[in-house]
Amino acid sequence: MNWERRLKSIVFGLKRHPWRFSTSIFLAYSALWTIAESVAFFYPNLPLQGSKKHNLFIGVSVVLGIVRVYQPRQISIKANTSDTKLNIYFGDIFKQEGYAAISVNEYFDSELGKPVSENSLHGMVIKQYFGGYSESFDKAVSLDLQNVPFDIVQRQQGKTKKYPIGTTAKITANEHKFLLFSLSYTDIQTSKASSDLPTMITALHGLLDRSRNCTGGEKLTIPLIGSGLSGIGLPANQLLQLIVLIIIAETKKQQICKEINIVLHESRFEEVDLEAIKRQWK
Repeated sequence: MNWERRLKSIVFGLKRHPWRFSTSIFLAYSALWTIAESVAFFYPNLPLQGSKKHNLFIGVSVVLGIVRVYQPRQISIKANTSDTKLNIYFGDIFKQEGYAAISVNEYFDSELGKPVSENSLHGMVIKQYFGGYSESFDKAVSLDLQNVPFDIVQRQQGKTKKYPIGTTAKITANEHKFLLFSLSYTDIQTSKASSDLPTMITALHGLLDRSRNCTGGEKLTIPLIGSGLSGIGLPANQLLQLIVLIIIAETKKQQICKEINIVLHESRFEEVDLEAIKRQWK
């Protein structure tokens, strides 16, 4: 699998930067040729001639070209105003240490099916860590949000307590820790969840503010927020840039935790250019 991923990084590097690949080969070959000619001039008896040496030069140049366009699967960004380290990489959000941030709707629904899709991260938490039972999930959420104000909204299906966007509940399931934050609004007729850019920004600020006060210095792991079923409608690269910007802005106010991870699903590899992100925040 590692070799498959490395090959994928090479292929997409060649697609994204064909000119850099060609230029790198030319410069590497020119440098090697210049060195060989210079050495041969001063030491004519050295075996620097022949097709084997020439093919070696070409091979080394191609390898250096591949190295120059290889697409990274992980980058780190250091916030200038604090010692917070921001890591961005491809992986499984449920296999990370610390707290995993999971977006939910403003009702913190728990019924799998129409209110909560099993394919969403929200649904996966209920299914995998609460056995698919809404009662234990609801109990954990209600206990943590008992002092948070809410409105009562009558719906055809789903819960009736409606919380403000950005409300964040800290819940645990055995050794797994989650921060559920309200990101989307729900149509009370269809149960369809939706969000937009201003709503996402508000939700992220709420999540990070709660994280600052409850993670106890442990790592915070965030997915590519806004790319799921209630998608914001922005390309993955722009979503990632926005998330990074908000995290750094919040970190400037006051440190959230020493290490924050943004974990991207493998399916986003073709859309996200981590090298470009790293270069912009260097």
